[in-house]
Amino acid sequence: MMHVLFMQWLLFVLLILILFLIILRIQLIKQTRSLIVRQKDPSSYRIAIVLGAGVNANLSPTKVLRDRLDKTIQLIEQGQFDQILLSGGKVRSTSESIIMHAYLIQHGIPSEMLIIDEEGISTFETLKRARTLFQIEQAVLITQEFHLPRAIALAQKLKMNVIGIPADTKKFRFSSLAWWHIREIFAWVWSLVKVNHHSGM
Repeated sequence: MMHVLFMQWLLFVLLILILFLIILRIQLIKQTRSLIVRQKDPSSYRIAIVLGAGVNANLSPTKVLRDRLDKTIQLIEQGQFDQILLSGGKVRSTSESIIMHAYLIQHGIPSEMLIIDEEGISTFETLKRARTLFQIEQAVLITQEFHLPRAIALAQKLKMNVIGIPADTKKFRFSSLAWWHIREIFAWVWSLVKVNHHSGM
């Protein structure tokens, strides 16, 4: 009997926790909604930050990363940016940011526009380094729409003035999108821990 009651109590606590995390996610989406745009004024926000999203076994960009890079190319061709910060960590003998750089060069983007950050191993690290090392105070974040609320909120906590442009040029399976949204719930909680630790240093 006690075992059954304990399991029921545990299930209740788990459901409350899940509900709390879902509410956090909804609040985050509402909080950042006005900063997610499809187009921007070409005269403002002249620096873009492209967040990494992994590479394949053959060291080519994943479909998610290609999405971000293709959107970046489209915006550069519209004359939207002067500089692009490419952020991604080490991958075997190279780095994700170097692979991103090569992809953009192959698509006709001038090398002098591109800044490589090989130490941006997470969304938080990318934005922290953008603010402290590269002295970027204002920027456009280019990533998928599911990722933008967390990225924008983190940038704000780091005293950056940002907007986000969704890089949703490709279609993804519903199961993949659902998993990414679930992952974002837990990633936001972990990001808050890191931000608070950074603020206390």
